[in-house]
Amino acid sequence: MRFKHTLAAACATAVAALIVPLAATPAAAAVPTTGDSVTAGDFSFSGSFEIGWRADKLDPVKITLRDQRTDGYAVGARLVTGGANGKITWRMRTIPSGQDTASWTTYAAPGGWISYAYFEVCKVNVSNGAVSYCHTTRVMNNPISDEDNVPFPG
Repeated sequence: MRFKHTLAAACATAVAALIVPLAATPAAAAVPTTGDSVTAGDFSFSGSFEIGWRADKLDPVKITLRDQRTDGYAVGARLVTGGANGKITWRMRTIPSGQDTASWTTYAAPGGWISYAYFEVCKVNVSNGAVSYCHTTRVMNNPISDEDNVPFPG
């Protein structure tokens, strides 16, 4: 009986020795995020957005669009970023035909520091693809300090 008790205690100690370091390991740092939404004045369409900021890319970029009207126009959104590589207007994503909502999770990697980002939510003419008008979110500035983005010398 004493042997079983000692063996069980030894096993418990070994398992604890493995589990405690795993629990004490610091988790990966959380990615700072910003977000915003926009709704047309007549409530015909809306979009909501969330950006995960990293040193040289936005990841993840979450986009959700909603079209409230069947009016011959599609609703689309595009990301606009500015930073080390200038202002970049990313491709428009539109709600697929026959749907009133759509969501995407993507990323943006322009190849350098990103200072700011915002989204344009636009009405797009279905017959010719022309952008009729857009509403913009607020400008979301990079929450990561530019001083933290110093390249390794070497």
